[in-house]
Amino acid sequence: MITKTDNLYSFSQAAEILGVTAQRLFELSASSYVEKVQQDNRIYFTRESIRKLVLWGDV
Repeated sequence: MITKTDNLYSFSQAAEILGVTAQRLFELSASSYVEKVQQDNRIYFTRESIRKLVLWGDV
């Protein structure tokens, strides 16, 4: 089940949405192109950053 937190998606939620492994998402998110939000020592992705990853076409 995917739950949103202030329009942010956790690392595992983003991987599930994109249909990629956690390792692949880690590789993709290393790019400065991908917007990440750090909150409470955790990395979150915005809806827009997930959309960009889909449009980027590497997922």
